[in-house]
Order: sequence, then C-alpha cells, then structure tokens
Amino acid sequence: MDTAAIRRNFTPPQLGEEADRLYCFLTENPGATPESAAGALGLPVAAIGDAVRSLRELGLLTNGPSGAESLVCYPVDFARLKVVNPLQQELNRVQGMIDRLRADLTELDNSAPRAPCGPVLQVVPELSDVRRLITGLAGDCQEEVLASQPGGARAEEVLEESMERTVALLERGVAMRTLYQHTARFSGVTTSYVERVTPLGAEVRTLPGGFPRCIVFDRTTAIMPLLGSNDGAVVVADAHVVGFILEAFNRAWGAASPFSPEGGRPDREAATSEVRRMIVALLLQGESDKRIAQVMGISLRNCQRHISNIMKGIGARNRLHAGYLLSKDPFAYDDPPCP
Repeated sequence: MDTAAIRRNFTPPQLGEEADRLYCFLTENPGATPESAAGALGLPVAAIGDAVRSLRELGLLTNGPSGAESLVCYPVDFARLKVVNPLQQELNRVQGMIDRLRADLTELDNSAPRAPCGPVLQVVPELSDVRRLITGLAGDCQEEVLASQPGGARAEEVLEESMERTVALLERGVAMRTLYQHTARFSGVTTSYVERVTPLGAEVRTLPGGFPRCIVFDRTTAIMPLLGSNDGAVVVADAHVVGFILEAFNRAWGAASPFSPEGGRPDREAATSEVRRMIVALLLQGESDKRIAQVMGISLRNCQRHISNIMKGIGARNRLHAGYLLSKDPFAYDDPPCP
C-alpha cells in the first residue's frame, strides 16, 4: 500500500477567505491578473499568490487566453470531477481494505487458541469508573455472581447504590451468593438489605474472620481491590487466576453460616461466640488491637470491649497475662452467653 500517495491524495489545500474572494472576483472578471485582483480586493499580492495556488491545485483556475498572467475560473463541478471524485474512490478503496482487515483479525481472534501467558489485569484507579464497570458487567452477566465483602456492616449508600442492579440480576434468574462477616448481622441496614434480596433468590452467609474482597461474574471475570487504594480495583480475566479465586470462595462458603434475618437472637449469639473465639486466636498470634479490629470488621472500640470481656473471663490482670494464660490453655476462655 502506497501510504505516501494516500497521505498526498487526502490532504488537499484548504480554501481560505482570500481564495473564496478571488474565485468570486474572477467569476465576474475573467482574464484579470493577480495584481489587478489584489488591488480590487484590497489584498496583498502575496496573499493573492497563495490563493491562486490553492485554486489551481483544486482545478478551479487556469490561464486566460490573453497571456500567462491572466486568470480564468473553471466551474466548481469541474473540480468535483477532477479532484473530489478520485479522492472518494481512494477513500472507498481504503475503507474496503480496513473492513477486510478488521474481518480477518476478528476471525483470527475467534479461531486462535488462548495462550497461557499469565494473568490479564486491568487497573481501574477511579471509584466512579469501578462502579460503572461493575454495572456493565452485571448487565452482561448471565449465570452467577459471587461476592465476598469483608469489613462487617455495609454502608447504607453502598447497599442502596447496588440495589437496582442486584434486583435486575435476580429477576433475570442470575444466581447470587454473597459472603459477609458475622459482625454484619448486627447492622440493621445490612439485615434490611438481606431481607430484601433473599426472597428474590440471593443467598447470603457469614464468617467470623476476614477474607479477601472480590466480585466474580459468570466465573470468568473477577474484580479485586487495588493494592494501596480504597477506591480503585483490578479486573482479572485470566482463567487460572479466576479459578483460584473461585476455589477460595467456595471453601469459605462451605464453612460459612447462612444469614437468615429470621434467625434472630440465637443466630446473633452464635455469631458473637465465634467472633470472640476468633479474637482469642488472633490474641494468641500476638496481633495488635487495631489489626484484630481490621480482621474482624469491627470498630477498634468494639474490639477492645471484646478483649476486655475475654480478659475478665480468664481472670487476666493485663494483656501480657492474658496471652500467657491463653497460650497455656487456649480453651481457658469460657464464652458466656450474650446479654
């Protein structure tokens, strides 16, 4: 393909104001010279020279019979036949070539095997773009959505923002499984959300400890948090990575407890007991109060209250003493019933 020729053919001169005025003048005054046209139009001779070159290149101007300096206009239709039509033909040829190349590439993409070349990652740093992406993937989803949302109680605005697309998914017959932490059971907003979506077919379960945050659509595309950012996300489309995420989710799902808003106090008591046992395990690992609160999806103040109750339950004088007693007997803490 002669790209130089294409660039040359597709970059005709632009007709400026001076060329327009000169063409109109010569239409009424055929045979005029550039000097006489410049004087009549009040334009510099150099500007008239540029206008003459532009009109000649478009086939709109020729020399008059009285000499090389006289100028005569051709009709505009002549320029269409001489310049525009060949350009249109070349454009049609190139467009046809582009269409054939696009079709060939599409066929190649559809027939070529997918090379196992590692994870395909797309970084989406802006929260607004993440939300639009989730909405788009939810709209295209046909079979199943899996979501793990650690951090305890869900924010009301987040649940409201997701409600419309959640209802649309469930009404289309898409299966939906969601994992929360036990502490979400004590949130009225989260419980209300679960009450609205479970009759539509959604399944919700909870676990005591933390687990990775992710959303998986149709077992092919996963959205995970962007490292070091509370707003961004990473989109993973690699089958091997998505398969690993699915395996981890299903293992957590199998160990989780169904979140039924009708369960009431017994379920909340059982959840509290598991939360405290998890806190004991984290204390034995030497984790700080802040880290334990983060893992459990609760506030630091609430975490410290649990730790205080645990210490009282085992008769510990301080945090160091509690660690010693628990290391000697991890079952020393006899979890009392919730008040």
